[in-house]
Amino acid sequence: MSFLRPLAAVLILLNSAMLQAQEPCTLVLSGIVVDDHDGAPLGFAQVMVVGTSVGVVADAEGRFRIEGLCPGPVELRLEHLGCQPVQRKLDLATDRSITVRLEHHAEELKQAEVVRERPDENVGMSRAVIDRVAMERASGRSLADMVATVPGVTVLRSGPVIAKPVVQGLSGNRVLTLNQGVRQEDQQWGGEHAPDLDPFSTDRIELVKGAASVQYGSDALGGVIITSPVELPRQGGVGGAVGVVGISNGLGGSAQAVLEGGFGHLNGPGWRLQGSGRLLGDGQAPGHVLSNTGLREGAGSVAIGHHRPRGGVELYYSYLAREVGILRAAHIGNLTDLQNAIERDEPWYQAPFTYAIDAPRQTVQHHLMKAHGELRLSRRGQLELTYAYQANDRQEYDIRRGGRSARPALDLFLATHSADLVLKHHVGPRLHGKVGANGLVQTNVNIPGTGVSPLIPDFRRRTLGVFVLEHYPIGERLELEAGARLDGAGLVVYTFDEADRPLSVEHRFINGAGSLGANWTVGDSLALRINVSSAFRPPHVSELYSAGLHHGAAAIEEGDAGLGSERMYKGTIDLVGSVWGGRLTGIVSAHAGRADGFIQLRPEGVALTIRGAFPVFRYAATDAFLWGIDGRAQLQIARHWSTSFEWSLVRGRDLRREEWLYMMPSDRGSLVLAWRGADKGAWARPELALRSSLVLRQSRFPEDLDLVDPPPTYHLLGLSAAVERRMKGGVLRIGLEGNNVLNARYRDLLDRFRYYADARGVEVLVRLGYTFGRRAT
Repeated sequence: MSFLRPLAAVLILLNSAMLQAQEPCTLVLSGIVVDDHDGAPLGFAQVMVVGTSVGVVADAEGRFRIEGLCPGPVELRLEHLGCQPVQRKLDLATDRSITVRLEHHAEELKQAEVVRERPDENVGMSRAVIDRVAMERASGRSLADMVATVPGVTVLRSGPVIAKPVVQGLSGNRVLTLNQGVRQEDQQWGGEHAPDLDPFSTDRIELVKGAASVQYGSDALGGVIITSPVELPRQGGVGGAVGVVGISNGLGGSAQAVLEGGFGHLNGPGWRLQGSGRLLGDGQAPGHVLSNTGLREGAGSVAIGHHRPRGGVELYYSYLAREVGILRAAHIGNLTDLQNAIERDEPWYQAPFTYAIDAPRQTVQHHLMKAHGELRLSRRGQLELTYAYQANDRQEYDIRRGGRSARPALDLFLATHSADLVLKHHVGPRLHGKVGANGLVQTNVNIPGTGVSPLIPDFRRRTLGVFVLEHYPIGERLELEAGARLDGAGLVVYTFDEADRPLSVEHRFINGAGSLGANWTVGDSLALRINVSSAFRPPHVSELYSAGLHHGAAAIEEGDAGLGSERMYKGTIDLVGSVWGGRLTGIVSAHAGRADGFIQLRPEGVALTIRGAFPVFRYAATDAFLWGIDGRAQLQIARHWSTSFEWSLVRGRDLRREEWLYMMPSDRGSLVLAWRGADKGAWARPELALRSSLVLRQSRFPEDLDLVDPPPTYHLLGLSAAVERRMKGGVLRIGLEGNNVLNARYRDLLDRFRYYADARGVEVLVRLGYTFGRRAT
């Protein structure tokens, strides 16, 4: 098959290169303890890993979570009031969620059984979790770079610091982000608009790959990135963590801190404070400075809540402010200079390194306020209500004459009110699920005073959706899920007609989605996940009405008011397994989907304006077919040594034009070698890793469409090291990471500024972190 040739090339080249690695003991085992008769949760069971000191107590709702487990056999010991202790063996190949069923009677509690894998939702879909330990080791990175550690995920960049995740070839408005369980509503339509959230406001990031509109609504065509709310302490005591990161490329770094606790001897109320910041100067490519690519960012959050067995309430607020520079060399004065800039090996504009950020630049402020309540109606049902308000204030600054560069050329204010009502229920001993409704009211306003016509018009958007999602286990090894959703959206756009008279245009969209999924545990060492689902998204205002220069993208963008909704029909298959007693583990994910009305931003040459010469892009719809395969395999070579291989291949065809889709990620793979030593005294978890990554030149692209052909194949070498020291009352973590250590020159297809400059060169990160109090236990 055609994809085997590049895969073979990856294997051959990577086996001849030096290698890097991932730590093997990062798996997460979570689950819930329930009554075997009616499925109602049973709280406060003890769950311990036999032969270790690792153990947890389930919460009042029966939920438990154990982090930092190694692949291979794990033996659990389960204890609950009135039960004889029970031990069960599992074979971990990937993160798992299990159910503990108890024979619960009024007079006695009988034997417990751990019988099967059972995620609460997204059955059959490929899922990956980045837990707190992995996040601490990635501190200083953006959300997109953290998620890009998952096979099948790449990054769409606009220079060295602006990054958006690409999931199985889809990005932007096709990848939904949930921030603290709330739909992230910012100006995500821009290719250079990074998600306006702080990843360190959470302890857990989950990625769901696949069409997931049934539960999450529109935009979840490629997948969903979920930053989950942190569970607040429910008992007295204080804990926290602090961390700093030094970054050589940009001569900057980051810092983050969290403090959390309960209220004295009260059982139920808890609180959490968190803050972070990043500062970077100009990035450095091999041999030259990437002028005006600095970053300043500050973020913080506060949460308070009270939980009891019958329910609880939480209040949450977060704030993020960011200022980021746009590569100065991406703004060109005339067509001749544009052509010369594209043909140059180095950027036409270079200045000495600085922390100053000048035009072109962006500033963003994002507020999120959330109230969440839960009420247990009975042992068979729980009602959850969430209200959220988000305010997003974005300014983009261009290089303007007459001292006007300090005046924004684009000034947008986006206000969003949203509400979610969900009823979780158990019907009989097996069937369980949720039904819910989601509503949203959103207003976008162009703030007057820019002196230029707005890139996108003012608008008002309203949506309402209802869904049902049901789960049914068959026997001990098979879990089925089925769901459906109906969504309605109304959009009123405030623009002007040809005579410059105010005009309001109304659009209405009605969409539906469905899903069928199955998790089949074939044996103790083999599991199969299958999902067939549909997803949808109405066109964004930017795709309908963009008209003019998009300063942050250094491009002219034109919309099409006649575009309709995108609809995707997608199937995914995951095979998860382990052999040789867990020494070899792996996951292979295959996906294929058809997208009707697939909206692309296609290049259409260049144009000369009073602000300079810029590439022109136009939104256009087609029908598309996307398919691919990605995965990861890990082999425990010896007691302290392991190696792993990851790969990702994506294909996309334009069915109407009978050509390859524009901007599909290149084939890529990475080979990793890792060493993990034994604990010695107070020193624990010493690790070394070496990674060799290869990205092949994209050979499947539409001819004569882009300004330049895709860049050539490139290879990057990286390394990392980490160790922990247990101290009285806390844990000190020390880490070192090197990226592109050979300082290779390269340009990536998914970097929107690849026309003008190379990607960043060698980079070294030094991390120090300290966890203390109840958080360190």
